[in-house]
Amino acid sequence: MPFPDLTAERRRRGWILGVVMGVVFLVLLGRLFALQIVNGEHYAELAQRNLLRPDPIPALRGNIFDRSGRLLAGNHISLDLALEVGHPAYRGADDIRAAVEEVAAALEVPPEPLVERAVRHRALFAPVILAENLQPEQLGPLFERLFPIPGLRIERTPRRWYPYGSVAAHLLGHVGEVSESELAGAAADSGYCLESCVGRSGVERQYEEILRGFPGYTCVTVDAVGRKTDLFPGIPPRAPRSGLDLTLALDLRLQALADSLLLAARPEHGGAPFGGTVIALDPRNGEVLACSSVPNYDPNRFAIGLKGTEWAALQDETYPLLNRATQALYPPGSLFKVVTTLAGLDAGWLGPGTRMAASCGGGYRFGNRTFRCWRSGGHGSLDLRGAFAQSCDVYFYQLGRRLGIERLTDFAHALGLDDATGIDLPQEKTGLVPTRDWYQRKLGTAPPEGNVLNLAIGQGELLVTPAAMAACVGAVVTDGWVRQPRVALRANAPDGTVAWEAGEPRRVRQLPVTERERELLRDLLEEVVMHGTGSRAQVKDVRVGGKTGTAQNPHGGDHGLFLGVAPMEAPEIVIVAVIERAGHGGVVAAPIAQRLIEAWLVTLPAEELAAQQAEAEAQRQAQAGNESAQEDTLPPGAAAKPSRAAQRSAADRDTTGTSGRGGGEGPPPGSGPAGEPERGTPTPPARSGQAAPPAMGRNGHREKGA
Repeated sequence: MPFPDLTAERRRRGWILGVVMGVVFLVLLGRLFALQIVNGEHYAELAQRNLLRPDPIPALRGNIFDRSGRLLAGNHISLDLALEVGHPAYRGADDIRAAVEEVAAALEVPPEPLVERAVRHRALFAPVILAENLQPEQLGPLFERLFPIPGLRIERTPRRWYPYGSVAAHLLGHVGEVSESELAGAAADSGYCLESCVGRSGVERQYEEILRGFPGYTCVTVDAVGRKTDLFPGIPPRAPRSGLDLTLALDLRLQALADSLLLAARPEHGGAPFGGTVIALDPRNGEVLACSSVPNYDPNRFAIGLKGTEWAALQDETYPLLNRATQALYPPGSLFKVVTTLAGLDAGWLGPGTRMAASCGGGYRFGNRTFRCWRSGGHGSLDLRGAFAQSCDVYFYQLGRRLGIERLTDFAHALGLDDATGIDLPQEKTGLVPTRDWYQRKLGTAPPEGNVLNLAIGQGELLVTPAAMAACVGAVVTDGWVRQPRVALRANAPDGTVAWEAGEPRRVRQLPVTERERELLRDLLEEVVMHGTGSRAQVKDVRVGGKTGTAQNPHGGDHGLFLGVAPMEAPEIVIVAVIERAGHGGVVAAPIAQRLIEAWLVTLPAEELAAQQAEAEAQRQAQAGNESAQEDTLPPGAAAKPSRAAQRSAADRDTTGTSGRGGGEGPPPGSGPAGEPERGTPTPPARSGQAAPPAMGRNGHREKGA
């Protein structure tokens, strides 16, 4: 039979095959276009990530200085023992465990925390730090034993360092490693990485964005499982950028003295100290000159890692981590009589000679209860001046009763005692001024009629922070404006340029107190120290004002409080001191304020003046020596030019010869010797090799030539 004609069929099949191949080619071409042109940069970046990985270089945290340039917090290089858990020798978790257990045995520490940490870092292909802050003498014996362990090396790591240990610990705060949850929630460009340190409290936390630096990096190649293999020369390394240096209003010498006085304080009747706080402000601008709280702690321990027992010790009932100046609430006791007095003056019927109807016989009968005075024998009949100086409770019971709870609490609220001060420290607490509405909400009823008597002497439900009390009284004794307390003054870049400045003091509120009322209150405060319960705060040749306080404490002994102001003619410092469970404020707290006022206004200025005079004399002698050397090197036959000292001596003879006064008679103006302080100030301990601080002026700036 004849064969069929297949030419047409072949053409049809060829055409179909060509169409299919054309479609496949177009699809492949489109996909290649999408991969290489449209999404080329994206896939190139993914490929680079599989090959390259940034190896971070840690950045130095900014330094913290006091107002005169003394270092409060800096950095030092720590020698750390690190294990490269991505080393090819470690194929699994069991290999890592065996190596870490051997290291733990050599270090004589429990292995489990280190093993857990090493396994966690293995997933990230990052080295794990097994020991920190090793001493050079430890390295030899340690590596002699651990030399066979692969991937073990010494790393030089910057660590936070506080040269004065626990001094100003609560104000400076401490740092800690960033947690995995914080790292996961941080922005991609935040600069945080594993083992970055962040501020956890105090200034370190408040100014984290200023103090933290940004790490640099080098690019390294990695293998298929993410282990580093070599440096990649194609991408230049990026240098780390250090944080800004922060200058505080704090004076290190005053702070060290406040810390030492608080640590040495003892209850009125003996026994072990419990706790307390001191805060010192400049009322003219709100600058925090000292802020001390005890019990305290050493922030260096956080920088190198706390042990479990150390962390447990910081959680006991004394709350060592609590900054009592801003985070603790105390009943103000008789310090609140300042507020009660101002409320009476504001009402218009109270004056310095005002007497109450009932004299003080040791108690005041109200209803079926007798409200006692702190002096059981009584004070007799007193006017306002005498009652304020002697802190007579009976007088202020009657003043509070006449004012009434609404007028008294409204006035306390107007002074801002139940508001935050806005101080640049984290987690500040707000006080409590219990109004009639507060009693209604909390108790479901109106306040008892006798409650105002307790409030008038600073007891009852009243609670304030020492910082709020200091800011309020600072306004009362100056111009009536409450200024926001401030800790930081400015931030400088590493090259010294000012990157941030606090600027002018911020006025928070104007008090409803007239100049006449402020003047009277200043007189009353001075009377307390001169002839009243605050006599232990007297400072020779300085007009000091104050108010003592003793606050009942439901958890133990009475708290002793003192409020100090000086000099009264133009206040430069306001101090609030609280000694917990210690007894009368005039006995235990007033002497602390006295020492601080004496140091700030008498001792430290005398020391600065002596240092400046010694420096000026040294410069004068050096200048005279240079001129003498120049005279010795004159060419032959040249006339020697008289020295400046000789020229001045000749000029003095010319101008004084006609007056009959000898040129050497009496010292020149302003060259008298500086007076010796009555009592010295403890010098903060210096680390070996640390230079002594330069001479500084009272305005907080470095003197010329320092």
